Amino acid sequence: MNFVWLDINASWSHSSLALPALHAQLDSNTKNECNWQVVRGTIKSDIASIIEQTIQTQPTYIFATCWLFNNNYINEVLCRVNAICKPKGIFLGGPEFLGNNKEFLNARPYITAVFKGEGEEMFPAFVKSLLLDNNKWKEIQGWEYIENGLYHSSGEEVVKDFASLNTPEESELFSWDKSFVQLETSRGCFNSCKFCVSGISKAPVQDLPISSIQNRLDTIVSKGIKEVRILDRTFNANPKRAKEFIDLAAKYKSKLKFHLEIHPALIRGEFKEVLETVPEDLLHVEAGIQSLQENVLTACSRIGSNQKAIEGLKYLLSTNKFEVHADLIAGLPEYSYKQLIKDTISLMEIGPHEIQLESLKLLAGTYFRNNSESLGIEYSPTPPYEVLKTKDISYKEISKAMTLSKILDFWYNDSRWRNLFKKIICKENDLLEEMVCYLHGTEYITQPLSLESKGILLYRFCKEKAAHFLKDVALEWIKNGLSINKEPAELFKQWHFKDSDIENPVFDKDNIRNKYYYLITESQIHWFIFNKEIERIAPIRYYIQEL
Repeated sequence: MNFVWLDINASWSHSSLALPALHAQLDSNTKNECNWQVVRGTIKSDIASIIEQTIQTQPTYIFATCWLFNNNYINEVLCRVNAICKPKGIFLGGPEFLGNNKEFLNARPYITAVFKGEGEEMFPAFVKSLLLDNNKWKEIQGWEYIENGLYHSSGEEVVKDFASLNTPEESELFSWDKSFVQLETSRGCFNSCKFCVSGISKAPVQDLPISSIQNRLDTIVSKGIKEVRILDRTFNANPKRAKEFIDLAAKYKSKLKFHLEIHPALIRGEFKEVLETVPEDLLHVEAGIQSLQENVLTACSRIGSNQKAIEGLKYLLSTNKFEVHADLIAGLPEYSYKQLIKDTISLMEIGPHEIQLESLKLLAGTYFRNNSESLGIEYSPTPPYEVLKTKDISYKEISKAMTLSKILDFWYNDSRWRNLFKKIICKENDLLEEMVCYLHGTEYITQPLSLESKGILLYRFCKEKAAHFLKDVALEWIKNGLSINKEPAELFKQWHFKDSDIENPVFDKDNIRNKYYYLITESQIHWFIFNKEIERIAPIRYYIQEL
């Protein structure tokens, strides 16, 4: 039998853990009987090529994991493959099926069944049932299917002993060709956020013993991997255990970098102490903020106050040991556009290295998805199920929030423009909304911008809305090594030895190839020296003369 896994990811840099996590639970005899084959691609892969590759495997059974970004692509492939070669069964799992799946199955008769929940413990029995062709898989909890027009559902399956599972890395189907690997060291979440699939299950959190993780990290290092992304829902939910993990991670300084999701409102005790001694560049921290409005956090049933979150975020940044990214979610119940703008400015003032702003996605099975009508939430019926409007934010304001997200990516999340952009917005808060209106609906927010394009766009905005910041933009433009001959440098003057009435403190009479440009501000003269024989565009020296 040919068991074919359709492995479609968001990009080539990512690799789903679903296949190796399930495959690792099978004994060697079962693995050999299955003749596993994998068809890999991304949501941008040529769909005709993926279909052709899938058909060439002559599949007996096809499996895939679906989530909001790959769901449509996978089903576009499967409906065509089924029409061409009629596999014996097509089985799907993943976060897409944590809700009611009756409508999904009725609309896609080519799907044999979908699985709801965590599948590692049931997978060996499921595969044996397929090999024996006895249909006993229908008796396994978690499977949902249509039979004789009737919808069958046996509820959600949850792994009961996470620590006893074989690790994904033990499977020969584990992908070691990516720049990073994902490592799940706990299963479940203590929090009950109404927008998150981790808030659905009431099962207790299961932690792997720290002692069991070291061998896995040694294997990861031996494969040449440099980054590990820890998949724990809230890494610091258990401060003592989080400290133990950081102590272990520190042993891999200069060998591995660890990405963690931390709840800033829950930073305390032993975990706080270990963060103060952690080696530099060992960690990359995602700090879950979502909103700085207390009423919004309450509506989401998110544990931890906004004030504690602010204190925790400031503490993380005060260590100066690692990059810290913070996030906001537009479209949460009771979250208005004005509050979102206010929170964005507040985060900019605090100064994380990146601010990620996304729209709320109503994921299958979550409280907000199941109660969207009574909550007054309108959302897209197709993936990624983004919120379109709520009682507190209109569709236009949601759209403007996505423009704000682009603005953050252009000028705040780009370290070369961050300090200047922060200075402009934090000095005059109204300019952020002005910028949103200036760019909303334009072609700029639909395409990536180069460093130069960002500078020109910011300069033109200030020219129209905040001319008193033009010199600041001009200075940053030159500091970033951009052309002295382009528009944002128009305020600079070239200094000439023979006809200038201003003294040049950096003039070098022995270097006749040097060119000098200056910009006068209220209390300083900024001098830049260029030498085209040494550097094509960027200045070779920058000097500030106090007035």
